[in-house]
Amino acid sequence: MKWMTKTMLISAISVAFIAGAASTATAQGWGDGTTGKPATVDELIPRMSSGQAYTERYSFAVDFDDGGHVGMNFTISNLGIRSGYGAAEFRFRHDDIDNYRYGERVSRSNWSYDEDNFALDIDKASIKADGDDAFILKYNGDEMRAELRFEKQMPMWRPGNGEIRQGEDYYRFMLVAPRANVTGRIFANGEWHEVTGTNSGYGDHVATNVAPFDLAKRFTRFRNYQDNAFVMWREVHLTGDYGGEKVSWVVVGVDDEIVYEDPNINVEFGNFQRDQETRYAVPHAAQLQSQQGDASLRFLLRGKEVDRTDLLESYGRVARAVASRVSEPYQYDVSGDYALEVTNADGEKLRITGSSHMTVDYVNH
Repeated sequence: MKWMTKTMLISAISVAFIAGAASTATAQGWGDGTTGKPATVDELIPRMSSGQAYTERYSFAVDFDDGGHVGMNFTISNLGIRSGYGAAEFRFRHDDIDNYRYGERVSRSNWSYDEDNFALDIDKASIKADGDDAFILKYNGDEMRAELRFEKQMPMWRPGNGEIRQGEDYYRFMLVAPRANVTGRIFANGEWHEVTGTNSGYGDHVATNVAPFDLAKRFTRFRNYQDNAFVMWREVHLTGDYGGEKVSWVVVGVDDEIVYEDPNINVEFGNFQRDQETRYAVPHAAQLQSQQGDASLRFLLRGKEVDRTDLLESYGRVARAVASRVSEPYQYDVSGDYALEVTNADGEKLRITGSSHMTVDYVNH
């Protein structure tokens, strides 16, 4: 094990009015039950359930070596007016090129997938597995195009058993690419540009049969890369129908291995400040502490600035009116400084400090 001393939207609420869960039992969290088997690429093939709230979402992102960022999301879902729709998103940022954003939702007859190998083709965007260790992502827009290859630098990973479950209801999460090298090209401003992202590619997969506004009050996430190390954690504050508990996990990687993971960590939030417009109390600090035998982890983030996004703002008037009956989703990006310390069983320490942000998605009060 190599230790270094210096190394960094939830799915948009679909337009739906679905009855809430009736049960009040406590859901099984990430760390409950038996640890799941190793994740595989075949698990990414869509299950195509007929359940009313069935949704699968694939999210990939990369920060390029020369600056700039690309993110791509693929969603298939029954939530909303039409069952089995597909949605694709592509976003591009760069200091020297105009920012670009695309999003489209199409009916089931206008998107396709492979039943035997992981591959999706939704409107102008596509993704497919290239063996067990790489993914090919493409976007073919009018003014911008992209051809990117994400090559995993470490195995796929899931927290504990990989799911939150209550009866037949589930919410599953998998890190498809905890860290990846990205190569390819971007067509912008009338010409192709070669791009690389060294150890800065990321991919995840969420599958659920529960509407987000039924499952949780709040989803919080943090992800940061520094040199050869990364830290990620997530917290889900469940609704009363699912026991009202907060279920969280954390994972830390160095080079090509996971050096610390806890599928049942407690995230303590602090310095809450109320948004007078939305009435949400937004945390401006977060602390994580974990002890597993002789190994331990401590994490602290202190926020300095907050940006708010109304997740229904892009909806049309009628769609917004319908969606707002079941959810009031707002996203808060809390930017600030953080510090991480991990001690392994031999007493060796990994320390990381930097600036980043945690994203807090409030779904309902």
